[in-house]
Amino acid sequence: MGTAQVRHRLVGHWRSSTRFQDVMTAAGTFAVGLAFNLVGLIDVWSSTQAGSLAGVPGWWHTVFLTAGCLAMLGKRRHPMLALGAATVAAGADVALGGSIALVLVMFDLLLSVGLFASARARAAVTTAVFVAIGTASVVGGLAAGQFRIAVFISLQLTTLLFVPLWWAANMRQQRSLGALTAERTAHEAVLAERAAMARDLHDVIGAHLSTTAIHSGAVLALPPETERDRAALREARTSSLAALEEMRSMILLLRAEDATEKDPTMPGGLDRVPDLVEAAVASGLRVDVHTREIPRIPVLVAHAAYRIVREALINARKHAPASEVRLDVREAGDRVTVTVVNTLTRSDDLGHHALSAGTGLTSMRERATLLGGELMASRDGDRWRVHATLPLHPRERP
Repeated sequence: MGTAQVRHRLVGHWRSSTRFQDVMTAAGTFAVGLAFNLVGLIDVWSSTQAGSLAGVPGWWHTVFLTAGCLAMLGKRRHPMLALGAATVAAGADVALGGSIALVLVMFDLLLSVGLFASARARAAVTTAVFVAIGTASVVGGLAAGQFRIAVFISLQLTTLLFVPLWWAANMRQQRSLGALTAERTAHEAVLAERAAMARDLHDVIGAHLSTTAIHSGAVLALPPETERDRAALREARTSSLAALEEMRSMILLLRAEDATEKDPTMPGGLDRVPDLVEAAVASGLRVDVHTREIPRIPVLVAHAAYRIVREALINARKHAPASEVRLDVREAGDRVTVTVVNTLTRSDDLGHHALSAGTGLTSMRERATLLGGELMASRDGDRWRVHATLPLHPRERP
């Protein structure tokens, strides 16, 4: 495995696993802190080398550093307990003269409290920090008999203790603003898609009604004839029923508040499947297409089938490049079946979560379920199979 692949996997693991992030952060902090201890950045709060005079060896600073880094492993699930344990270690370290390494640990854990603790816990820690800064500044200034010493202690402790809390508050605010912006953008995209799909459905319904009007007008313009008139009535009935099905699809669409929130894109139908196949072939896939024309398929069902085909081909391109793909779309009674089967070309990645339970599969299942259908995806020997069944007459969600 090359260096680029190793780096890519590490980066992917870092982004997907908060536990891995915490372990690596703790290990990195320990390594940096140990280096600081080895170069002599200890006894930083004592001018009398208190640790040495007490006969305590300097490696005790590394012991306290180890305890603090172990506490960092629980900073997400139990930020207050982690901070409490590190505070005890830091207090013992200061009693020996202090070290820069424990400053790094305390900074990280205070930041974690600001990010992961409850509002009540954050308020308590902030209050305790201000009390500690004020008390240490006053006591230090009085002990030294100099006001400038009190100011120096205040500025130093503010930088070490309050800045991480302030930084975390800014990060929380930026995340909240980003989430609100993303939610607003997604909502606007959903509204735009629903409007576009409604217009598309409106055009289809209009075409059916126009057909009915043309046939009936042509018959009315001619002298009465029983067989021809009955054929015209049958055609008008067929067109009217199709229009009613499309109208029902439109109502389902407009009533589905969150039907398209996860995938805000412009609608597509089975007539656009050849474009998907062309793009897949251009990317290196070998696609064997078996599709049959499905008459009078509702636009909403055609759109769902199109999106399932697109997602399945995208997954094949990402997880099985240069594979052989068989695409089958057909009508089976009162249902439409979509089947996409591709060979597996990456034996070393078959167990990856993106292949077996990714968001693409979730999106396809939700799209099928919304219409009252179902979707199954599983490995079949050396192939990956996606099979969806969609009703030609979508049911209304309960």
